[in-house]
Parts: sequence; structure tokens; C-alpha cells
Amino acid sequence: MNDELKDIVYSDLFRYTGNNRRFKRIYTTYLQERATSPEFSYISVFRRTQYYYRQIPKYDGFLKYFTIAKFRVNSFRLDRLSRKYGFQIPYDTQIGKGFYLAHFGRVIIHPKAVLGHNVNVSTGVVIGTQFRGKRKGAPDIGNYVWIGANAVIVGKIRVGNNVLIAPGAYVNFDVPDGSIVIGNPGLIRKSPGATLGYINNTILFDEYNVRSGAGN
Repeated sequence: MNDELKDIVYSDLFRYTGNNRRFKRIYTTYLQERATSPEFSYISVFRRTQYYYRQIPKYDGFLKYFTIAKFRVNSFRLDRLSRKYGFQIPYDTQIGKGFYLAHFGRVIIHPKAVLGHNVNVSTGVVIGTQFRGKRKGAPDIGNYVWIGANAVIVGKIRVGNNVLIAPGAYVNFDVPDGSIVIGNPGLIRKSPGATLGYINNTILFDEYNVRSGAGN
């Protein structure tokens, strides 16, 4: 892996193990986690597939064909893992660093959705689009967001930073920073410590040289 790909994959690994790039056996830890964690295995292949997909337009000639080949190999692996574990996250979905899938099982994320840094997604979650009306589009989800099992988030809405979406909640409205959403239909409760104790091993923006906002 080159440095750009390592940076984002190891940020995800840190969420699972607490070991950052300064850990001497980080690559061994990476291989062990890929072998034992279905969730991290899927994420690492997702990152590789997305990386090579984005690199294709940058090259010509042999390097272009070589990059396309690597993309196709990883895309095949991603599709196989999707069928095996139930994750449906297209490789062009914009997801920030420190992504955490809590359990393997059905998870559906629309490719137009945007997820920030340090986002936890539990099994049964649907992050989808709305096809008509003023909320036509897909969600934009901020940093430090915990999404509980079987929660549904739909439409062109903004979910702020430090937000907890409770299991089974239905969210089709904007959610401000520092909030908890519960129930169906969802109700907002202000809580400055909404995700305290729920999101562990979070990446530090200065440590990983990233800015607020996904994909930076």
C-alpha cells in the first residue's frame, strides 16, 4: 500500500484495535484484523477498491491498464464480501476516516450519501435516498456519529457532529450537533455528550492531518 492508502486504512484499523501507525507491528496487526474481523476485512477491501477507482483517470498507457486491473480485482473481492456478509456500500460512496462497522449483517448505504470521520454503523442500518419532494437526495452525515441497529436515515438532510441515532430510529429531517434521535417518527433531544462512551478509539484530526468533513 502507498502512503495515501495506508493513511486511510490504518485510520480504520485504529478504530478496531487502538494501534496507530507508530505501532511497530502495525502491518502484522492489519493482517490479523483482516483475517479475524469480517467488518474490517470488508472496509479494507472497500478502501482499496475506491482508491484504485479514483486513481484510474490520473494515468495513461500501461499504468492506466495496471490500475484498472487492480481496481477490478478488488471490486470482485468487494462484491464477494458484500454477498457473504450483507454489506451494500458502493465503492464510490464518500466515507471519512475512522469508519467502523459494528457487526456483519445487512447494511445499506446509498452511493450519494456522505459520511464524516469517526462514524459507527450498526447492523440493519439503511442510509438511503428520497426520490421526490423537498428532501429529494441523500443524507450528509457529520463527524463522531453513532448509528444504532435498524436505524433508517433518508433524504437530503444534514446530520450534525456528535450525534447518536438510537436503534430503530427513523430520521428524515436535519439533526443539529450534539443531539440524540430516538423513535419512529424520530424525536430530537439535545445532549452535548451524545456519543460519549459509544465511539471509541477515535482518530484525532491533527494526528492524521485531516480537516473536518469526509474525504479530506
